[in-house]
Amino acid sequence: MTELWLRPIIPSSIPESTLVRADELVRNTAFLAGMVAPETAACLSELLKFTDAHYSRLIDGSPSEPEILEREFVLEHHQSTFADIPELRRRIVAVLCQHYQLLHRRTLRNGIGAFARALTFEYFALLGLHPQLWSLSRGLGRRLDEYQSATGMNDPMQTDGFEGAQQLIGREQLAFIDFMLGVCHEEVDYVTTALNRRRLRESVTRAYKTNSRLKDSGIRPETMPALLALLLQGALPRSEFLTFTGLPYEAVDDQINRLIKLGIVMSPQSNLHRLEIGLRAWIALDLLPNFH
Repeated sequence: MTELWLRPIIPSSIPESTLVRADELVRNTAFLAGMVAPETAACLSELLKFTDAHYSRLIDGSPSEPEILEREFVLEHHQSTFADIPELRRRIVAVLCQHYQLLHRRTLRNGIGAFARALTFEYFALLGLHPQLWSLSRGLGRRLDEYQSATGMNDPMQTDGFEGAQQLIGREQLAFIDFMLGVCHEEVDYVTTALNRRRLRESVTRAYKTNSRLKDSGIRPETMPALLALLLQGALPRSEFLTFTGLPYEAVDDQINRLIKLGIVMSPQSNLHRLEIGLRAWIALDLLPNFH
């Protein structure tokens, strides 16, 4: 799909309200990245790959392999695309313009949606929007009718290639940019809200009361504060984990082994005195309602 790369045509006049929302996206994604510990972020990123695949199938209408882009390709075209766009917020708009115009490129239409989403993800990462911590595909899948309508994905093929894309500058493209920014904000807000301290405490407490895997595995309620601390901090010394539980050493050691067996706590071989969070999809559904 790399031959379908398209240098975006950017509107000569972008509403200030659109640029403000792009600025807010930079701030909000930076806040999200700052509130999630690196170990928790790594787990979340792995879980989101499965979520992206689920919603990609929904968007594309059939099972599809994730589009994998060569890093050199993305970097090369990133530099040529944004060299003359100094403002970060205008670069974000340019990425969304490219997404829109790629979907209107009628030649070799099959797979273009997956390519456009993958390219948008890579560009967002290069622009520092931390897309590995939230799911654009989830947002688009949940608003699929609007996405298809905004991009004309269900329209008969009428235009072709770059010349066709040139005809798209106008109200429709600006509406699409605002739609996409809205989706991005919704998804960032969803993860930010789910992972704030108060909500996490509520979610972990509820999981300990209702999750059958925790109950059936003999996980004791006293470990709940320790697991919450591990989620928030990403990693803890075993001794500190013990302190959070208030249990005797032997009991804590048994509980840690049970949590490790469940896969929600990990003990790195390189440092057996350290514990790290190890999220699994079954408990992520307790922490992130309607995850997929």
